Amino acid sequence: MIRKFSGLVFIILVFFITGCIKETYNMNKLSGETHLSPTIGVSAVKGDVSLSDLIKSDDQVIIDQSKFVRLIFKKDSVLELKMSDIYNMTDMVSFSKSYTLGELSVSPFDKTLTLTLDQITNHYSSLVKSLFVSKNNTTSIFPPLTPISLGEFPFPQISNFELAVFSVGTLDISVKNNLGAPISGINIQLYNSTGHTPIGNQATISLIQAGATGIATINLADATVSKSIVASVFITGSPGTSSPVVINLAVNNIEVGIHGKNMKVKSGRVVLPVQTIVSLDNRDTVDFDAGSGIELDELKIKAGNISYNVQSSSPLKTSLQLLLPTSNNGGLPITRLIDINPHTTVTGAISVSNTIIDLGTDPRQPYNRVPFDYSIVVTSDGSMVDFNKSDKIQLDIELLNPVIDYVKGYFGQKVETINSESLDLQMDEIVSHLTGDFLISSPSIKLKYSNSFAIPIEITLNATGKRQLKTVDLGLAPITIACPVTPSRRDVSDSLTIDKNNSSLPELISLPPGEVSFSGSAKMNPLGNNGLRNNYVFGESRFLGSLEVEMPLEFRINNLQFTDTLDNFIKNDNGNNDTPVNPEDFELFRLDLLIKNGFPLGAAIKLSLYDSVTRTIKSTVEAKDLLGAAPIDLNGRANGTTETETKIELTKEFFSAASKADKIIVRFTLNTTNSGLKDVKIYSDYRIDFNAALVLKPSINFKQN
Repeated sequence: MIRKFSGLVFIILVFFITGCIKETYNMNKLSGETHLSPTIGVSAVKGDVSLSDLIKSDDQVIIDQSKFVRLIFKKDSVLELKMSDIYNMTDMVSFSKSYTLGELSVSPFDKTLTLTLDQITNHYSSLVKSLFVSKNNTTSIFPPLTPISLGEFPFPQISNFELAVFSVGTLDISVKNNLGAPISGINIQLYNSTGHTPIGNQATISLIQAGATGIATINLADATVSKSIVASVFITGSPGTSSPVVINLAVNNIEVGIHGKNMKVKSGRVVLPVQTIVSLDNRDTVDFDAGSGIELDELKIKAGNISYNVQSSSPLKTSLQLLLPTSNNGGLPITRLIDINPHTTVTGAISVSNTIIDLGTDPRQPYNRVPFDYSIVVTSDGSMVDFNKSDKIQLDIELLNPVIDYVKGYFGQKVETINSESLDLQMDEIVSHLTGDFLISSPSIKLKYSNSFAIPIEITLNATGKRQLKTVDLGLAPITIACPVTPSRRDVSDSLTIDKNNSSLPELISLPPGEVSFSGSAKMNPLGNNGLRNNYVFGESRFLGSLEVEMPLEFRINNLQFTDTLDNFIKNDNGNNDTPVNPEDFELFRLDLLIKNGFPLGAAIKLSLYDSVTRTIKSTVEAKDLLGAAPIDLNGRANGTTETETKIELTKEFFSAASKADKIIVRFTLNTTNSGLKDVKIYSDYRIDFNAALVLKPSINFKQN
């Protein structure tokens, strides 16, 4: 019983480090001195116990060089954020666009037909014809001619196309007068041979002097032209000459020419020459999307490829030239020439490894956007193709799973919730028996972290201590953590401390809690967008934090009570009255204690016999001054001992009541020096010297056989 009593006293003294109490108490520290009187049996127990006898130094209990005791609780990886937890940099680019080829140029053409004087005069009367025949191969006066239709004459076939619908272009009709006499005027109407459909309006050329050329122009906009063209020719006559000229029916002629130029075709069966399509803008942009509110300014890729898919719906052989002018790969921009056969799909990849890409050069949107230059060139082989201006080249681009070196920009005010974590202090059993006021004066929580997000991050850390139904919140204001500022420094290690100077931590710890729950959030860029876009995220960026709770044993106690209910260890459960000595045989059973206490902690004890069936207390014994608190210096360290003499008397009536109780309620009341008005500190060299004597007054009735 004495051993249980003394052990329980010291357990209460260190209740907040219960997980560190040694499993066994060294009984060798108890004195073995006992003696029996012939008339009164007296036993004595002496002990000398220090705090270091009861606790051991390990990773939770730290005893420093001055022997001051601190409790340490650690939790690794309470905060861990990787770049992939916050930002998706694996699928930022999805570009898809069709480029319509539009109207394309066709090569100019020239075709000429010749109408001899013989052919022309054949359309006049026989009298006029005979006159010119008589002057054939002579130098004579050229007779006048009256207006007449000469009929239709075919031009040589055009080789540039079989049939073409033009969007723009002109067709010059030239008439060279080689008759030797002026032509008063000439009208020409062009027709497609097939279907005899007119080409443009009739061309009229007025007076053409001998040896001169007259020209008229037809607009080919929206005109359909076939490879076979005929000309309907009407001359308004000739005044003839007043002077002799050479007249030769086979040599004198009119040369009618057609000259197509500056032509663009909308559709048709044509031969298209090599040409760069000029109807396109030749500049486009690829947008990067890393998430809502994120503005990327610069991107460096360690390894990766731009994958492309080019699909042609055109019968033309073409090539696509791509250029990323704001990319930098070894001092050169990224470029690629892609050859595309008619009606085919081409896939491939463009390496962007070790490339810096500037996403902030577009004045319309100086972020998340990369310009690229392109050109589409028709690389025709001279074959005839069926062309339409609506033919397209489809370009699809993706940047999948690049290995990011760093990304610069503004990464928004993203808020990440910190998952709730609980730290079990393994004190539930102890704190469930406590009442009264208790304050641990200088606890602290240290968050040690390494951070490689070069983004201002504001941490909101919530902590709640729980002791049964009572809770205390930490009350900590948000804290901005340290972060790297440039790509040259990519990691910062630091810590933040939470203590009585910035929170309600002492009140939280002093519940004392059986469990502390942690939660919170991390807010990026708490001050918002400053327009500088100077955040950096690295491919290996992460935030890793570990938690350390430190409780220096510096506290104050005012009437703290520890109550526990034990099985009645006094009660005789042998079930018979044959025991030679029973507690009822003693009129007096008294425990005399003399204790020299070196702890700045006083204690009282009260034992009550309790019947759990009737829920009544049968008898009570109490020692109001079991321990007197040791005096302390100005720093709260005990600087002496306090001697207390206590007598705990167990009367015959008490032992009689013990047989009627199945439980003993034990209540310890604790107070620190000065009744809890000043902080006291616990050192491992604090000691207690105690001397216990048992005083007996027997009242023995001998039984006769």
